[in-house]
Amino acid sequence: MIRTPAIDRKISEIHDDDKCVSVIATVVSNNPREYTMLLDDGTGQVTAFVERLYNVGKVIRVIGRPFENGKGINADIVQDFSDVDLSLYKKLLEWEERR
Repeated sequence: MIRTPAIDRKISEIHDDDKCVSVIATVVSNNPREYTMLLDDGTGQVTAFVERLYNVGKVIRVIGRPFENGKGINADIVQDFSDVDLSLYKKLLEWEERR
């Protein structure tokens, strides 16, 4: 199976035609019954359908397929980003965009 490369996006920038996105956000709430987490990155909120729930307040990266015009993401990969220097990470992304 060939996987589509993920595009780094802010939640507010997820497009209808995106096949796979990567979003870094904070867990606002989780629903153990449906295995979903509400994520917020400061630009918007999205519901992620996951296999493992993370605690509220945890910063994570979700890579997956968006649906419902960016209101949801079917997560393929979820990574704990709590130890990542987010300001440095954002600078790296900005630098890559300018190249």
